[in-house]
Parts: sequence; structure tokens; C-alpha cells
Amino acid sequence: MSSDRNRGNPLNQLRHEQPETLVDEWQRINRDDSQYARSLINDPQLDFPVLFLLRDQFDTRSEDLNKRTQIALAHIRNVLHGADLGMDNTMSFAHQHDQVVGSMFWILQTGWKTIVSTDYTQVIDQTAINLLHTFHENWIKEMVDLIFYRYKNKSQRHYLISALWETADPICLIYISNYLLSDQSVESSYARRMLTFIPEVRHATDNHAALLAFESWFEDNAHYLVYTGETNDAVPGGRPFRIHYSAKYLGKTVSPSSGEPIQTLMQTERKRYDDFIKLPIRVQISLSTFSSLLRKQQPKIWRSWINQPINEQLEVMKRPAHGGDRL
Repeated sequence: MSSDRNRGNPLNQLRHEQPETLVDEWQRINRDDSQYARSLINDPQLDFPVLFLLRDQFDTRSEDLNKRTQIALAHIRNVLHGADLGMDNTMSFAHQHDQVVGSMFWILQTGWKTIVSTDYTQVIDQTAINLLHTFHENWIKEMVDLIFYRYKNKSQRHYLISALWETADPICLIYISNYLLSDQSVESSYARRMLTFIPEVRHATDNHAALLAFESWFEDNAHYLVYTGETNDAVPGGRPFRIHYSAKYLGKTVSPSSGEPIQTLMQTERKRYDDFIKLPIRVQISLSTFSSLLRKQQPKIWRSWINQPINEQLEVMKRPAHGGDRL
């Protein structure tokens, strides 16, 4: 194997071609040339699944291992058995943070598209969840890719889906919608199912129409979506996001996690808001849709209209405009 020293890490290749021999081969290499063996484990090109399969061969705190490897090994044990991350407390918090995040990114970047065992799946799940919710890293697109990979391979994904929705970030819907045009029907069908809470997507005739319907819906409502806590996995017909109709009516962006307006409401807007929420929900939907459309097409007219009392606004909405079309 010495001829492979100057090429890609041979342990990666061995893991793919003869995984059942990986431990024995590693032990042989370590007996013959322990320095070379350690260089393979510390190699930047090493894939995480190799380290996972060899995890019982190492002392987490061994000085022969680099920080990335130490952290990854400690993280595995932390997930599976409960342990600390073995960090050096003399390091600054920022340095420790960067090293931990860097190690976790390596675990996911080289290991997410692999299913080794239930324990391995648990480690990948917890790493992804930690990146999103503990370290607040931007891994939403990759989380969507991981969920679809697991679905396609009929593997566990419940915790990943919950963690994805709990980011309360509507951008995840765009990454899901990208799969609507996948050339693999298992992926496009799953994307359709995850977006079925959107009526326009649910009633579309095919996946291409579903994508166009989603894009139109998202353009109209992206600033007014609020996370509900419901998921399709846990609640039949669950809708992870709902439209905040009063925010859409006023054109005020809301926080997806709290549903509170990010923009300050003026006194007149507060009065309109209080009157609006007293309306029946069907009227709220119609009035908010009308307001949004009018604001885009005729902003000057909208500014005058939004300052009118609600009953006058409703009359204008019902009245045909010039040429027989509604405003």
C-alpha cells in the first residue's frame, strides 16, 4: 500500500471496495508503520465514514491525532454514549468554536451520503442538527438534500425533517421545490408531498405545473409566512407554514418564527390591523390578496385605499374597475 501514499487516501478506497477488511488492514498498517498510519487518519482527504468505522482503534485525546480528528471522535462518543468534545480549555472560545464547526462540516461533507449503521445515522443526524440549531450555520440546502437522500434509501429522516422545519426559514421551501423537476420520480413525488400544504401545489396537474404554482405562491407570500410547528410527518395534512394575512394586507414583513411584524406599524396601520383581524377568515384572505395585488400594480392608489376605513375598502374590492376588471 506504500505506492498509494502520494495519491488519494487509500483508506477511502478500501472502505468503498472492501469495507469488511478496513479494521484489519488499518491494524496491519499501524503495526508496520505507525507514523504512516497516523498520517492517513489525519489526512485532509480522509472521508468521515472511515474514521467512524475505525473509531474504536483510537484514544480520542491522543496527541498523534489532529484537532479535527479528535473532535470528530469525541463527537461520535458524545452522540452515542454521552461525553465531552475533549477540547483544550486554554484555547479561546472563538478558536474552539471554529475548530468544532470545522470538524462537523467535515463529518457532513464527506459522510452525509453514506449509510453505515443505525449508530452512524444517529451521528450524522445529530451533527446536522447541531450545525443548524446549536451553531446556527447555513446548512439548510444540504439538510434538504440529506432528507431526500434518506427518503430515497428508505432510511430514518424524522428528526432531520423536524429540525429543518424548526429553522422557521421559508427558504427551505425553495430547496424542496427544486426537487419537483427531478428526473427521479421518487424525489419529485416526495417534494410534491412535502409541499402539499400549499393548495396551488396540491391541485397542480403535474410536477412542472406544481413548480410554477409554487414559484407564484412563494413570490406572493414569502414575506408573510409564519412557522406553525406542524409537520407532515407528525400531523396528517400538517402545514409547517401559514400565511399571516394581516401582514400581507398591510404589506409588513413578519418574523417567520414569532409571527410578529418586523416593521413598525404606524397608528393608522394599527387601527386597520385591529379591524382586519375581526373579519371572517375568508374575507381576510380575499382582502389581503386584493391589497397585495393593488400594492404591486398601483402603489399610489393603494396608499390612498389602505387609509380608508375597512368597510370602504371592501366596497372598492367588490366594485369592478374601469374596463370591467377589478382593481
